[in-house]
Amino acid sequence: MTHLKKEEEKMRDQVSLKSLTASDMALSIEFSTGLESRFHWLWLRENCHCAECHHPQTWERIVDTFKIDPKIKAKSYELTSEGTILSLTWPDGHKTEIKAGWLIDHAYDGHRVSNGLPEIKYWSTENLGERPSVEAADVLDSEEGLKEFITQLRVYGFSIVKNLAPEMGKVEELAKRVGYLRDTHFGIDFTVESKPDPNNVAYTSVELKAHTDLPNLESPPGIQFLHCLQFEATGGESILVDGFAVADQLRKENPKAYDDLTRIPVNYRFVDKEWDLRWNSPAIRLDYNGEMEEIRYHNALTATREAGFDDMTAIYEGLRAYTEVLRRPEFELKFKLEPGEVMVFHNRRVLHGRGEFDPNSGPRMLRGCYVDCDQAWSKLRVLQGMNHL
Repeated sequence: MTHLKKEEEKMRDQVSLKSLTASDMALSIEFSTGLESRFHWLWLRENCHCAECHHPQTWERIVDTFKIDPKIKAKSYELTSEGTILSLTWPDGHKTEIKAGWLIDHAYDGHRVSNGLPEIKYWSTENLGERPSVEAADVLDSEEGLKEFITQLRVYGFSIVKNLAPEMGKVEELAKRVGYLRDTHFGIDFTVESKPDPNNVAYTSVELKAHTDLPNLESPPGIQFLHCLQFEATGGESILVDGFAVADQLRKENPKAYDDLTRIPVNYRFVDKEWDLRWNSPAIRLDYNGEMEEIRYHNALTATREAGFDDMTAIYEGLRAYTEVLRRPEFELKFKLEPGEVMVFHNRRVLHGRGEFDPNSGPRMLRGCYVDCDQAWSKLRVLQGMNHL
């Protein structure tokens, strides 16, 4: 067991149960932390972690939830092990023991269930301070460095990895520390430079307004890596914008525009000689808690709008309002990416762009790849010692 896992277990074991109060539907529990929460009897029975109910190797549930009496109630219940264990006996004699720490981690009575990840922080140039960064060697060679790197990606939506040798193949090595590389219609990895026959404006020297990549896909890539290999050109300054912070500011200033962008789908499309990729989604997508989960914004890849007559004006006005906020100087973090630096960001939160550059003044070459958020957040939970029942 790692030091991280030991600390996690120690904190969980410090929680105890103070009192129990039963009703026909649920068991009310008061914890030593002061939290009070109710747990349905059916939920408690379903979450028995014994070997008969959850497979001891895979941890998958093997008890058939829907064969349990929906009106089940424990025949008896008590606190054991100095209040750190809830012991229940069911009408058929089956016994369940649940740790207090596990119960408080999964309390659902009026409380948000934790996803096991650090809270995100909205930022602008006025409150960000120093750019979050980490040394490449720390990410490549240590669990603590990798944990710090992914934590920065979760909290701020981006991180600058420094001193990665500006060579082909190095960014893929870095990304594989987080998870599997995501294949797309641009390939498993790609080189961003001015090309004579481009199929995307990224492969030109023109200005790229802040955007999210590949909104035309059902599931756009989560984490994007852009490794600077060469940069001698004039111009081409990188831009990052916290799309969640922009949306939050829009919600405060123009609630109708914000609501319209969470409701009305936008048509996105990528098309070339080999592909015709289309997807429709609101520009701002919320999770089941009403919290921001995803931004899709890329005017160049927005297809012919088909929002419906009644919503057409609203979607234009909503996107115009969002665009006005995201292009304010206080939301645009601008900097020149140096050779050996890797700009890594949560593509479905942080918008990225670049200034126009002169390809005749020298090369500007970035090497890129993607890893899905599932992989990154899973790796962080494992590093935090959370991969257990």
